[in-house]
Amino acid sequence: MKLSTVFLLAALGFCAVYAADVVDGEVTDDAPRNAQEEDDLTVGASPDAALAFHFVQPADANILHEFYTGKPVKFLIGFQNKGEKDFTVKFSETSFRFPTDYNYHLQNFTRAEYNRRVQPKEEVTLDYGFYAHETFAGRPVGLVVNVHYQDADGNVFVNNVFNQTVNILEDDSGFSGETGFLFILFIALSIGGLYIANQFLSKLSRKSGLSKRRVVEQGTSSEVDFEWIPRDAVRNKEKRSPAAGSPKARKAAKKAD
Repeated sequence: MKLSTVFLLAALGFCAVYAADVVDGEVTDDAPRNAQEEDDLTVGASPDAALAFHFVQPADANILHEFYTGKPVKFLIGFQNKGEKDFTVKFSETSFRFPTDYNYHLQNFTRAEYNRRVQPKEEVTLDYGFYAHETFAGRPVGLVVNVHYQDADGNVFVNNVFNQTVNILEDDSGFSGETGFLFILFIALSIGGLYIANQFLSKLSRKSGLSKRRVVEQGTSSEVDFEWIPRDAVRNKEKRSPAAGSPKARKAAKKAD
């Protein structure tokens, strides 16, 4: 056997051993994670607990399963202890999932901390609310709501109270807080612009003399109504008072002197 053939066989054997080690390493690394996932999946509901879920806002969400972006979504969770031991409701977690694969998280909302103790035969109501972001508008998403609780012995349970696809719609009301602010800002800018323009035109008109006052002369009418004056008085006045400045008037004045 040639030396080159020996080296080739040795190299192939080394590669096969290395590949087996890599595969074994991957299996060894994934084993704890898969085991942990299996443990999480085995955590279920307690037979001594009964849970209910109901949307309160929007009112028709229980039937249509539709939410609007920018508007609050609120729901109630009912918890009933049917057993003989106390339960403690720890928290609830809400998330958006990919509609075709619920293992893929689109958004995790802040979980609601309750730490509410529920005694045997007791019922409590818990609430939570969130807002759907505008980036989800026009698309369906999976909504998942899980409730975590434990009994007096420390056993942990998880109830899935809602797990369905919902539609996120764009708010078509036409008015929002941002729109209102922009509308008020536009009105304020318009008023300010009109005031500045008025002041500028006033200064310009004063400089060009367009704002001079117009004086309208008013006088008495030359027409006199003599109907109420006795005719004798009018005739005597006409005889004694010839037209001022006429030759007759000057002659009459000299004779009188």
